[in-house]
This record gives sequence, structure tokens and C-alpha cells, in this order.
Amino acid sequence: MENQLKCPKCGSTQLSANKKGFSAKKALGGAILTGGIGLLAGTIGSNKVKITCLNCGKQFNPGEDKDSVMQKSNRIKSQQAGLSSPYRSSNKSWLPHIIAILVFAVVGIIYFFPALKGLVLSQSDITQFLGAVNEMQIFRAKYHTEPLWTNSMFGGMPAFPISVNYPTNLVQYLFIALLKWLPFPCGVFFLYCIGFYILLRVLDIDPWIAIIGSLAYGFSSYFFIILAVGHNSKANAIAFMAPVLAGVILAFKGKRLQGALLTALALSLELYSDHPQITYYLLLMVVIYGMLELFKALKEKLLPAYFKTVAILGIAAMVAVGTDITSLWLTYDYGKVSTRGKSDLTLNGENKTAGLTVSYATQWSYGVPETFSFIIPNYQGGGDKALGADKDAIKDIDPQFKDNVANFDQYWGDQPGTSGPVYMGAIICFFAFLGLFIIKGTLKWFVFFTTILSVMLSWGSNFSSLTDLFFAHFPGYNKFRSVSMILVIAELSIPLLAVLAMDRIFKSKQFLEEKIPVLFGKKEMLGRNIFFGSLIIVSGFTVLSYITPTTFTSLQKTDEVNQKLNEIQEESGQRLPAAQLKQYREAIEQMMPYVIQARKNIFTADAARSSIFIILAALLVWLYLKKFIDWKWFTAVMGFFILSDMFPLDKRYLSDANFKTKHPVSEDFQPTQADLEIMKDTTLDYRVINTTTRPDQDGMTSYYHKSLGGYSGAKMKRYDELMTYHIDRELRGIYQALQGQPAYLSVINMLNTKYAIVEVKDGQKVAVPVPGALGNAWFVDNYRKVDNADSEIVALDNFTPATTAIVDKRFSDYLKISPSQPHDSTATIKMTSYEPNDLNYTSHSTTERLAVFSEIYYKDGWQAYIDGQPADHIQVDYVLRAMIVPAGNHTIEFKFHPSHYFIGEKISLASSLILIGSCLGFLFMQFRKKPEEHGNITK
Repeated sequence: MENQLKCPKCGSTQLSANKKGFSAKKALGGAILTGGIGLLAGTIGSNKVKITCLNCGKQFNPGEDKDSVMQKSNRIKSQQAGLSSPYRSSNKSWLPHIIAILVFAVVGIIYFFPALKGLVLSQSDITQFLGAVNEMQIFRAKYHTEPLWTNSMFGGMPAFPISVNYPTNLVQYLFIALLKWLPFPCGVFFLYCIGFYILLRVLDIDPWIAIIGSLAYGFSSYFFIILAVGHNSKANAIAFMAPVLAGVILAFKGKRLQGALLTALALSLELYSDHPQITYYLLLMVVIYGMLELFKALKEKLLPAYFKTVAILGIAAMVAVGTDITSLWLTYDYGKVSTRGKSDLTLNGENKTAGLTVSYATQWSYGVPETFSFIIPNYQGGGDKALGADKDAIKDIDPQFKDNVANFDQYWGDQPGTSGPVYMGAIICFFAFLGLFIIKGTLKWFVFFTTILSVMLSWGSNFSSLTDLFFAHFPGYNKFRSVSMILVIAELSIPLLAVLAMDRIFKSKQFLEEKIPVLFGKKEMLGRNIFFGSLIIVSGFTVLSYITPTTFTSLQKTDEVNQKLNEIQEESGQRLPAAQLKQYREAIEQMMPYVIQARKNIFTADAARSSIFIILAALLVWLYLKKFIDWKWFTAVMGFFILSDMFPLDKRYLSDANFKTKHPVSEDFQPTQADLEIMKDTTLDYRVINTTTRPDQDGMTSYYHKSLGGYSGAKMKRYDELMTYHIDRELRGIYQALQGQPAYLSVINMLNTKYAIVEVKDGQKVAVPVPGALGNAWFVDNYRKVDNADSEIVALDNFTPATTAIVDKRFSDYLKISPSQPHDSTATIKMTSYEPNDLNYTSHSTTERLAVFSEIYYKDGWQAYIDGQPADHIQVDYVLRAMIVPAGNHTIEFKFHPSHYFIGEKISLASSLILIGSCLGFLFMQFRKKPEEHGNITK
């Protein structure tokens, strides 16, 4: 009987139960009649029953390892239905795993072969990052500790979202070992594949199919695109998504201890990767899977077992979080005042939330038709390269227009720009579609719901009703930008469904003749009908796209003519006359048919290649099911087809040309004449503004200087608002001042900006002094109270920072001195020593006065002292610090000492030891088992 109670170890139904108050007579009678079901019935209402197997001596609780029993039962039924793997491992159960490791490593080395020759990947974001962290690197080398704060970017900010080492998180050594055993980025690709392989093996996928599926997953185009630009932490976090999910699934399959350990270890690595947005998306997947398991437990009346599994996984998650608690805690603290937190401003009635604005977060919204790039990579043109980069695209364009057409973008989608599409493989998409009909159970619905949700949320502003709902009501969702990034969920779930379908076919002996229930079991269809129906639909779409491309896509950006006109105006640097604009418009409109033709060439080429790969894969499946080829040929050729599809496709976005000769970091930051001129000034602390580039996209200036700009997606909220409302506008004032015109530079002056890097007529960059820089600190004669943040930021439009401070009334209790005092020409305050996390001053004044410090206010960590005694300080001028200094001569110190860092490090060490000890203990117990008990260890 299917639901007989059996020993989870040997499967025997010869069982005995023991418990005070246990109805032995009832259970024994039931066991005789029903062979074990009665024994289970006799335990109803019992909490402490111990069941003993009379065959092997195994003791277990009722319901324990039920999933394991059902797995065995399902395997027996699968074998009876012809669903068994054609591969027989006998006593070589480790062989496929060893081969998998070798395959993933070798394929990665072949793809990234320049890395094996000592070349390094050139990543623009990493170059910016190295500029941003230079001050911190110098501090670490000098003091062998963490500064936790840097003044090199955005006037000063915590180092938490940029670069901090957490020495007590011992998981980092495993993380480094996994990444560094192969040259970068081979190690990242290996982690993509091995993580997905672990997930597939937990799901009992045939090891050879698992290898193929893992390669397909690892070659998803987006994973390579992010490596090319330098989003390394994102890539690492993506790599650990699959093994975390594997641990959760393994626990729900009844192997709670193994599942919990895998979950804890993989999640600790996921968290150490330090990309909260990817981890958040992983959490969404786990929650959805947990809800489906809850529904299953309710249906099968197994709630106690469900909650036991959830509790064990909860403990595993707590341990994992504990290993990374320092980073998480500090990030949480900082998040409240960063651009991901709530603004204090209400000036702008824009779509504000407790985090990012909806309009900002949805700038990169995936287009609805762009979703078909999953199966046809250039469905919307691929990346935003120029058409001229693809010689085949413009080869048949009228020579009269070819050069101009070559300057148009290949990409015509809805996003402002993109490095490339999310392409998962035509073969994978075909099998995933087939899997919707032939895969049953929790996993199928898990994949379905997660895919649909991630795709619809990736549309962002193109599906605003759902986006607004999540921004308003789902905790944490409004903290993240680039909503299209959520497609990492679909990039895991779609290949997962595809591999499940491929494995289903691989293990079937009579798939074409098998009757498969569809429409929620209301109808049955032959496997051949489902297979050929899926082939017709999927390949029919790609073939039709090739034949009539304009049926599905316009091949033109929305309002592209006007966009091009705006670009021309921006490049000219002036407003063009109406007559000239009309000429440009007519010329662009005349070129558009040729632009569309070039894009059509790109589109149809990829539609054709996708069609070919789908048909080839389907043909291979048919040959295998008809027994023209065996399993070895099937797996080898299918792997070859998938690699032939994905390998060259990814080379479009990350090729050998992306590598460069390894050289010292300093060579990327050769000082310009302007840098050298500024560095002659050996004053302890001052700031620089680079007007030749976007201040919020400038990490390069930070390499040598303390910059008003920087490069980080998590600036302090108030500083970001200060840039928007004042600094960006005052940049123009610098050029006005250079021309001898009146210029309002109050905000730039209060930020102690001594130098500006400007571009002169011949294009040369030079350094010029900024008039009116106020220095590191000063005493003010007056302070003006305002009602709120709105009033405070508006007040900066018209004030003299050297004599007046703007103070929010929430600090009224601190201000015990008169708001207006006589000017004291003898009062001085001077910086005497500087380190990023330790600032020292001396002061002299004849009366108690308010001192303003040109340092960014951040309450969670900065501690102030006067003559060695703790002193309070407040926020003034929207972003700066201030304190009341008594009359006389004093020493003042600001020291950055966030208590959560030091407490967190102790928790992290304890959690790391618990995790490592648990894993080692489990391995020790496994290897102590008798040889015959190792049969399923690889599962």
C-alpha cells in the first residue's frame, strides 16, 4: 500500500511502538490488518511515540522521514512507469560529481582563457571602486585596522556600503577559497555551475543531465554582462542562490539536518557576498516555496512535520545571519539615512515611499516585449552598441546613409540603456515550456509563480499597478533600484523547469506513448502530442519572428526622432535655431527606414539561430526516444548544442578583448596636471570638486582627493538631496566666478571646497582655487531655527555660512545660548590632526559659542569630546555638525566608534564557530558510518 508506515532506513513494515498510554492492542491489530497503517493510527494523539523497526533496529517518530519514505515509493513507481535513469552508477556514485567539477572548471578556463595567461578582466565599476576605497586602503596598510568611515567621497560617509573587512566572520575563508582556486572570473563561473548542480542533485536529477543543465544556467547572458562591467558582489550573490534553495528543499524532503546545514552554509556565503538586493529576491523565492509546502502540508495533514522543518531552517538561518551580523547591522543602521531610507523632505509631491522614489527605482524597467529576449537575444536589439559595431547589420544599407545609420543604437527597447539582454537559451526555453505540461507537483508551481512574479515586477513602470503595490506594501522592496534585476529569479526558475523536463524525458522509456494528465488532471494527452505541440508553439514563434519581424516588435524606440534631436542639441552645447532643428528632423526621418532595416537584420539573424537550436534539440530528443541513440550520445550532443548556443552568444558581451595586461592599480590613476597641482597643498583636510564629469558618477577623483562627488549607489540621503538642490546648481557658479561674475557658492564653501577641476578651452583639465572656502571649522555669530527639513534646505538658498548656522527646531533643547552674539575676532578653531575616523581640533574663544564643523553629520557612530570628556553635537546646515564650545582654550575630538561594529564582531565569531563546528561534526559522523550506510550520502 502506498501509505503504509515503513522504516525510513530499510523500508520494512515489521514495526513496534513504545509509549506510556500508547494503545498497543489497537496498533497491533491495525498493523496485522493493514501492514503498518494501523500502527500509525494507534499513535494518533500521542506526542512521544518511539517506533522501532524489528528488521534493522532503526528508531524513529511517526511522520519522521515521511518524505524519504515517499521518495522511495515514488522511485519504485517511477521505475514501474519507465522513469529510471539509464545511467547506472553501481559503486562509482562519486564519479559524476568529480566529472562535474572538472567539466565546470575546464569550460570556465576555456571561456576565460586569457585569465590563465595572467591577463585580468577590465571592469569599469571596479576601477571606480578602487578610486573610492584608496583612502581606506592606505589607512588599513598603516594601522592594520578598519577606518569604518571615509572622507574621500560625497563629503564623507560610512565605509559600510563601500568596503569594510569583518575579520571574525570565518566563513570568508571558505568564500575566498571557492573563488580563488581558479583565476578570476573562472571561479565565479564555477560557482554559478556547481551551485545549480547541487540544487539539481538534491532534486534527484540524473547527474549527467544535471551537468548539462548547470552549464546552461551558468552561461545565462546576464551573468556574464555583470562580470564585464564589474558587478562582482552581485555575481557572487547570484552564485549562492541555488545552493540556499537546495538546502531548503532538502529539509522539506525529510533530510532536515542535511538541509539545515546546507542552508546555513550557503546562506552565510550568500550574505557575505554583500548584495542585499539579490538576497532579498532569494528570500522571495524561499517564501513562495515555503507557502507551497504549507499548502501541501495542510492538504496532507502534515502540519507538525512542516513546522518542525520550518523551525530547523529558522535556526539555520539565524546562524547564517549571525556570521554576517556586523555587516547586516551596520547596513541596517545606515540604510535609514541613506538614499534607500525615507526622506525628511516633503517639498516634492513625487511618488515617495519609505525608500527610493518609484520613478527612480523603475528607470531601468524591462519592456514587456523585451521579455522575449529570453529566447531570442536580440529581440530588442541586445545591447546599446552602435549599429556600426555589427558589420552584417549595415552591409546592405545605402552607402549614402550607411555612416549615419552606423551611429544609431542597436537597442530599441524601453530601458535608458543596457549592456545586453537577459538570454537563457533557446533550448532551455523550449524545455521549460514543455515542462509546464509534463512536470507535476510543488516544484512546477513554484517555478511557475516565481517566474511570473519576477517577470511582471521586472516590467516596473510598464506594469505600474503591480509595481506600486509592491513598493507600498511589501517590506523592503522599496529599498532597491533597477527593478529589472529581479529577473535573476526567472533566470534560476526557468532553467530549473527546463532541466526537470529534460530529466523527465531522459528517464522515460515510453514518453511518446505515455498518457500525461493536463488541465489539472481533468484530461490526458499522449506525450508525443505534448512534445510536438510544444515544439510547434515555441519554434513557430521564433520562425514567425524571422519571417515577419515587425509582427512582434516595432524595431524603433518610442519617440526616437525627438530623442535623437535632443542628443544633437546636447552635443552642440547650445539651443539650436528652429530652422536648423527642422533640417535635422527631416534628415533623421529620412534615415529611419534604413535604421529599421539594419535592426531587422540583427533581429532576424537571432530569430533564425534560436529556431535552429530548438529544432536540433527536438530532433535529438526524438532520436533518443526512438532509441536511435543511447543516453551517452543524448547527453553529449545536447551539451554540445547548449554550449554552441550560449558560448558564442556570451562572447558578444564578455570576450577576450575585455582582458588586459595586469598592472599596478596606480597605473589606472595616473595623476593629471590638475591633480599634481592640488596635491602641492599639504593642508590636513580640504575638498575638491571635479566639474568635468558627473559628480555622482565620479570615483576617480577620490583616489587622490577628498571629493564632493563619488561613486556609490547608497549615498547619504541628505547629502544626495543637497547635491540635487544646491551643489549641482553651484557648479555653474564656479565658472561664473572664474569669469569674474558674481557667484553664489555658499554650500560649496561650507563644505570646505578649496579647489575645482575645470576644463579650459583647449580641453585641458586644470585646478583652480574656489573662492570663499571656509576651512575645517569656524565659530558662527548667529543661528537661525527652522521648522523642518523643507525649511532648512530652502534656507541654504540665502544665507552666509561663515556667520550663520541653520538649525532644525528639533535641536532646540540643545541650544542654550543666544541665537545672536557679538562677533569675536579673536575666536579661532583649528584642525590639528586628521584620520578618516579621528579628527582633532584646538579652539579659543572669550565666550561660549556655537562652532560649525565642515564634516558630514552621522549620529550612529560619531562621538564628540571636549578636553577628553564626552560632549553632544547636533546637525546644522542640513548636513554638517555643530557643537557649543565653552569659553577658553580647549581640545575637541570627533571619533568614529560605532558600537554595533564591535558587538557584531563578537556575535559573528560565535556564529562562525557554531556553523563550522556543526558542519565538521556532521562530516565526522558521516565518515564514521559503516560503508553500507554511505549509499545515499551524495544525495
